[in-house]
Amino acid sequence: MIQIPTTSELYNGILADLEAEYNINIPLVGKNFLRAMAAVQAAKLRISYLHIAKVQKNIFVDTADPESIGGTLERFGRVKLGRNPFPATAGEYTLQVVGDFGAIIPASTTFKSNDDSLHPGMLFILDNEYTLDGTDIITVRALEVGLNSQLSIGDKLTSTSPIALVDSIVEVLTESIEPIAAETIEEYREKALQAYRLEPQGGAGSDYRLWASDAQGVNESYPYAAIGVSNEVNLFVEATLVDSTDGKGTPTPAILAAVESSIEDPTPERPSRKPLAVYAVNYLPITPLDVDIVIDSFTGLTPTIQTEIENAIKSELSSIRPFVSSIDIIADKNDIFDVNKIVSVILNTVPGSVFGTVTLIVSGGPVNTFQFTDGDIPYLNSITYV
Repeated sequence: MIQIPTTSELYNGILADLEAEYNINIPLVGKNFLRAMAAVQAAKLRISYLHIAKVQKNIFVDTADPESIGGTLERFGRVKLGRNPFPATAGEYTLQVVGDFGAIIPASTTFKSNDDSLHPGMLFILDNEYTLDGTDIITVRALEVGLNSQLSIGDKLTSTSPIALVDSIVEVLTESIEPIAAETIEEYREKALQAYRLEPQGGAGSDYRLWASDAQGVNESYPYAAIGVSNEVNLFVEATLVDSTDGKGTPTPAILAAVESSIEDPTPERPSRKPLAVYAVNYLPITPLDVDIVIDSFTGLTPTIQTEIENAIKSELSSIRPFVSSIDIIADKNDIFDVNKIVSVILNTVPGSVFGTVTLIVSGGPVNTFQFTDGDIPYLNSITYV
């Protein structure tokens, strides 16, 4: 990247050039018009440097700014991914209604989630008029997209205006359409980078990863040939943390269904992507494995040090993922977590730390080293100091 000089550096450089060119010393006071001119030119050059740096930054997908601040990131994405970042989607819910037979609930009737619901105070709308016929189940749509308006089974809502012959309080029976958070710019950038790095190969591992990334809510995927059977693929899907069922990356059934649709269902723009020779693709959730760490006799431990170590270990674990030989290169292989790595992270975070034995526990069992394979994903559960 271009090194942007400060205005002061530009100013002093222009003065030095003028003095060298005309073999003079420009005075600080008196006839020093050249100093004023140098200051003006330095400010102009500074703006030019900033524009050049912005252009240089936005000719590469890994550094490009989003279009909202004048960048080109989405342009790269549209060229390679064929889409803009996924927007947030609204949830839809079926509600149990109590009322007289034949009573009418008008279209556009709104309901507000009660204070004891998962997200209180959110509004939901009935898109079509409904006449109670004994079934007494309606479907409403959240007016706010994303996870901030998500409800749980059993939550209650209250109509914002009275409905003749119908109770004002209704109860959530099912979540018919799951809300999904908007794709962040950095998630979108990472998928665009993968699309440029991974070459389509007619059904290789890289293709499955690219195809899965077309489904909203997917963070990463790990395709493997199924062991012990012919022409089957196991595709482990990791969701973004906010869209996962547990905050650890486990995908919802809706996300797995979206991945399956992305690979197997034809669209007006393309045919089915499923390779002809593949008998079955098994769409599987990743398996988060709890990682617990016990550190003995840490000298000078403070809450600040504890936080720093926890954040550093979380960062380290977030980079450890199963190795897929058909996609990943050996130089980037990072699927092993061990005691030595924990010690290294602690010493790099808090240099000069003094502590005793470090114990690593994965899924409840103590180990010195652990390799994460297939759909196994590490998740920091606890750090205990004894």
